[in-house]
Amino acid sequence: MTQLRFSLRLAFSSLPTAAAASYRKRRPSLLTLSVLSLLAGAAGCGGVGGPEFPFKPEEATIQNVRTAVKTGFLSCRNLAESYQLRHDSLDPTLHAVVTWNDRLMADADRLDKIPTAQRGSFHCVPVVVKDNVDVAGLATTGGSLALAGSATQSHAEIVLRLLVAGAIVLGKTNMPDFAIDGINTKSSYGGQTQNPYNASLTVYGSSGGTAAAITASLGIVGIGTDTYGSLVQPASATGVVAIRPTQGLVSAQGVLPLMTLQDTPGPMTRTVEDAAATLELLVDKAQVGKGSQSYTSVLKDSGLTGLQLGFDPAVLQPLPAPLLTPSGEVSDLFYKALSDITQAGGKTKQVSALTTLFASLQAATDASFACMPVDFKQGINGYLATRSDLTVKTLSDVIATGKYLDSVKGFLTSAQSQKDTVQTSAACGTYLAAKAAAQNAIVALMDKEGIDLLVYPAANQPAFPIGTPPSGWFGFQMLSSSTGLPSLSMPMGIAPKSAAPVGLIFLARPYQEAKLVQAAYAYQQKSRPRTPPPSQR
Repeated sequence: MTQLRFSLRLAFSSLPTAAAASYRKRRPSLLTLSVLSLLAGAAGCGGVGGPEFPFKPEEATIQNVRTAVKTGFLSCRNLAESYQLRHDSLDPTLHAVVTWNDRLMADADRLDKIPTAQRGSFHCVPVVVKDNVDVAGLATTGGSLALAGSATQSHAEIVLRLLVAGAIVLGKTNMPDFAIDGINTKSSYGGQTQNPYNASLTVYGSSGGTAAAITASLGIVGIGTDTYGSLVQPASATGVVAIRPTQGLVSAQGVLPLMTLQDTPGPMTRTVEDAAATLELLVDKAQVGKGSQSYTSVLKDSGLTGLQLGFDPAVLQPLPAPLLTPSGEVSDLFYKALSDITQAGGKTKQVSALTTLFASLQAATDASFACMPVDFKQGINGYLATRSDLTVKTLSDVIATGKYLDSVKGFLTSAQSQKDTVQTSAACGTYLAAKAAAQNAIVALMDKEGIDLLVYPAANQPAFPIGTPPSGWFGFQMLSSSTGLPSLSMPMGIAPKSAAPVGLIFLARPYQEAKLVQAAYAYQQKSRPRTPPPSQR
């Protein structure tokens, strides 16, 4: 259990006065009350003499923006102003967005000048980006004050794809220092991110800032990254949809890495259809041909018909090893989800997955944490070498600044002490072999049982109060993160006691993201499982 607790703390890996002052300086001034009244009333207008078109940021979708902006009924500037107002109202408490785009209105004006016929599929879709993903002109701090104070000079590949399609970046979102903590999203740069459903509860990490921003409607599309549950667990705690794609399907160029052998960027949205559209845009074109990548074409209410989904009741039963103390709330929501899946046309089948797969999954997880310090040192040194704007050039320089949370110092110094490279490290070689074995074991089980997808709760208990996980809490992200298999997390309802969401995860074979989307969309249409946070009900 000591190793497991260490793994959870690392994998899930108050705002200082100086950082708070810096944050206040970055925030633009509030707009006038007259504009606030107009936008809060859910009305916006296009050009002079243009018709009014209703628009509200709360729970807005990509299609809402396409209808309102791409057609010219609402200007991109007015839409950007509505998100500016929402940010200024909510985020000083929420601490989800750490750097606001001070060029936002200029970007919006530029987009408004594009002729309607030339506008991209994401024209003026508001995006927030995790603070380990490069956006030219904005800082990439990785959550650490050690990297603050300088703007990145180029876009990450995935950001460039969004911008070419017409998206507008609102800002960068909070994350734990260097993505090391997945239990909670607290950083030396951005402070403590609050859960929009219940401020006392964790949003997990490390994509907790993106998750909180999206669920609070501080954007429509969020970009996060996942090393060990950093997409799917924050999505669970905040009631949003997140896709962890097959390892390598989405480019990580321009992303400050934690573990290059396991990291992957992915989308976070409030609906399955928005996640599908975003992933379709982000796929690395070098991966074309590896499974269907037409994710939006499978968005059908009948998508579950004919699919066989395997579930293991053991994930919600008390067990001594691994220690599982499941919540009745999670169990009730999970079995309600299975019932809805069946009513929507899917077939569910009980399988023995946990006991069959646990040994190989734990071996891959343990090996990944042994390799991680080696990979991190090599990865961050390589990334910093691309940042001519920074004075810190190596991990050694980062450590020397002392500008990071005390909780990450041990990992940073351990990484710095590594002498091997990823290519020469025995630990990393062991990890790659264990990862392949675990992936093969899952696929073999699915083949044997004749199932298309595995389905399970994100964790056996709801999100807990900020701090150490309660006894018997267990997250099931190891099925995807340690194996490189694709998974999709989405809400399955609200836990009555905490009033916070609980996530459901679908897992597929390699490059079968389309099947994840197909099943999740049909379940969403049947169950309507998302309940917005109190601020937007």
